[in-house]
Amino acid sequence: MKTVWIIIHFLLICSLNQVQYGQTSEGTRWVLSDLDTLKGASSQNDPFAQAVLALAYVHGDKGLNISMENAQKLAKISAESEHWLGLFVLGYLHRFEPLGPNQEEVRLRYLQAFQDPDGQMVKLAARKDPIASYALGEIFTSDEVRPDIVPDLQLAARHYEISSQGGYQPASVQFALFKLHAIVDEGTGIQRDAAAGNKLLEEATKQKLPSAHHYLGRSFFKGDGVESDLEMALIHFQAAADRGYGLSQLTVADFYAYGVTGPPKVDLALRYARLALSYNEKIALEKIAEYQNILSADSNDSLAKTTPEPPQSAEGSTAYIPEPPAPLSDMATSPPASPGTIRLPSPYASASFQNTTNGMSASFPQASLSMNNYTVDNTKQEPSLSPALTSMSSQEICESAKKLYWGRGVQVDYLGAHKFFILSANSGNAEAARYLGLIYLRGKGVGKNLQTSVDWFEKAAKGGDLIAQKNLVTIRSMLK
Repeated sequence: MKTVWIIIHFLLICSLNQVQYGQTSEGTRWVLSDLDTLKGASSQNDPFAQAVLALAYVHGDKGLNISMENAQKLAKISAESEHWLGLFVLGYLHRFEPLGPNQEEVRLRYLQAFQDPDGQMVKLAARKDPIASYALGEIFTSDEVRPDIVPDLQLAARHYEISSQGGYQPASVQFALFKLHAIVDEGTGIQRDAAAGNKLLEEATKQKLPSAHHYLGRSFFKGDGVESDLEMALIHFQAAADRGYGLSQLTVADFYAYGVTGPPKVDLALRYARLALSYNEKIALEKIAEYQNILSADSNDSLAKTTPEPPQSAEGSTAYIPEPPAPLSDMATSPPASPGTIRLPSPYASASFQNTTNGMSASFPQASLSMNNYTVDNTKQEPSLSPALTSMSSQEICESAKKLYWGRGVQVDYLGAHKFFILSANSGNAEAARYLGLIYLRGKGVGKNLQTSVDWFEKAAKGGDLIAQKNLVTIRSMLK
């Protein structure tokens, strides 16, 4: 066994020193081939072609729309023949829904691919095969393979670079993320270079790769290495979203909901949020509920001339949509890495960013709910009510709460809105009860609680609120 690992180590060194062996490798052949040729070989039961086609569906490569379902079918067929790439792709797919996240399966499949008795992955990587190099780059950023393989970002970056130079654009995106996100550790030799990172993404967008569009959009949004341009950001986010890239679908939904580059278009926001259901059902459902409430607010006569405003930051800075979630490691759901470990961003990051997508970074005191009484936790003193509030009608209190919730003319105050909605809902206002359902669904100023959210939506529905009645059908599916 020790001899085997010495050989593997030697071959990896050969790969990094760019040793070349003869003719074009098989991975290069499929990278350069057109989609019809690749599909033809796949239909003829070529396991390598089947796995490459599966990766094309995963990444939206070769003009395909992203389809995890198609990728899964092809990867399973290839893996059944014990092909190393089929095994790798199957492990990769177990990082996300619908197969994952399943860390044990990722580990099993990655190690099976890496420890293939014939050493095909490593041998091909030694020939600078772009597909094999990409797979090794992914494996060397994976925490699941510990302790058999120790993640090594320097090796990963070199393999992504080799793969990118071989024309494999998904690797170009990963290598760009190294440069854009300054994944720097002493001794790795990896330096931040936003201009170079964006150039890699631009090249990948020429092949219409969705993840390249998404991260280039993020650069324009943040002004990272380019001049900030929200309209250009939306163009790239939408190009990715229309090809099935879930993270962009959620981002585009917020762009339209809050009118970042023009008048709000909540109908389009709902469309993109619904498209994202297959990417992350929970977050998409939450956004759908939020946008339905925006529509309700717009239809209210008292708000007819008021444009929905996006939440302001806790510091009261200029308001716009939440920043697109920073790309997290594929292994965001993995066991914590050892201290000092730096992880690689991935275009298919875990959805653990969900607690930051509302754009609010402030911490709020947790509130406990009684359906008949409003209370706060024992460490906080309940805010006193002004005499004027006691003379207000239930609907007037609800309207005041909505102003605090949406930040209409005032700073967003979810905790204050929660208090007023409680008072209004306990006086029989169905709309206020619906907003409380939304607050607990999204965790706006309180801890997320899906069952409590349903309780309030049910109370609103019984009170005759039509939107709450529609929301219940959607929200209940989250409890199944």
